[in-house]
Amino acid sequence: MKSQTQRTLLFSFLASIAACGVLGVYCLLQGNLGPIEGRILGSTALVGATSIIGLVGVMAWEQRRWHPLGMLGVFFAAAALLLSLTLIWSRDLGLVSLERNEEFWKVIGISWVLGVALPHVCLLSFARLHAGYLWIRRATIMAIGLLAALVSFAIITEGYGGDGLIRLIGILSIADVCGTIAMPILHRVSSIRTREAVRTSELQLTLTCPRCETAQKLAVGRSACIKCALRFVIEIEENLCGKCGYPLYRLESAICPECGTPILQDQVSAIPSA
Repeated sequence: MKSQTQRTLLFSFLASIAACGVLGVYCLLQGNLGPIEGRILGSTALVGATSIIGLVGVMAWEQRRWHPLGMLGVFFAAAALLLSLTLIWSRDLGLVSLERNEEFWKVIGISWVLGVALPHVCLLSFARLHAGYLWIRRATIMAIGLLAALVSFAIITEGYGGDGLIRLIGILSIADVCGTIAMPILHRVSSIRTREAVRTSELQLTLTCPRCETAQKLAVGRSACIKCALRFVIEIEENLCGKCGYPLYRLESAICPECGTPILQDQVSAIPSA
């Protein structure tokens, strides 16, 4: 990773996982898990979770994907982590009153809602979808937005709305999960459809059989001579983008038009001009 911020977040995540593992093994071997050990485990787990969330936000921020959602996601995730750590260690910091402060708990809850929802939306921005699938992403984003709004409302009003609100939150959660799971699948399907739509060569070759000298058209793949049944294995290899597989034939741009990946100079030089 080129980004120092990304390296820092990734290191924080790995360090928190390692710390949790070491402390957990120590506590199990000692047979004693006291308040201090519990707070340390909780703190390292929160740092690890926030590092993952922040990594998504930073990647979207650096690539200018739906700016400024990535930056806002990192801000709220960091705020939620700081507030949560303050609450966990409030007794050691002499801030015991925070544990009974309902407003402080609400601020923490809403910060986590926004700190998760915004990077979640940013994560969906990385999927490159065919035009026919864009409505699924829009619907998923709407579900995430409404879900975040309702959960925040429930936190502020302390559950006002009762059973109906809970059912609506459940419905939106299901829609959110289904849409999120569908994104990588639709991204892959869209990539296949794109490559098929811009295919630059027919999947047939006109050739002369080297045994019976019969001229014929044969399909790519496994074929056989129509006269003497001599078998062939025919392959066509196009110059493609190494990341998404987009054909680079007669491409004038220095980047792939499908995924934005820079194309190596030797690849550009090898592409014949129109």
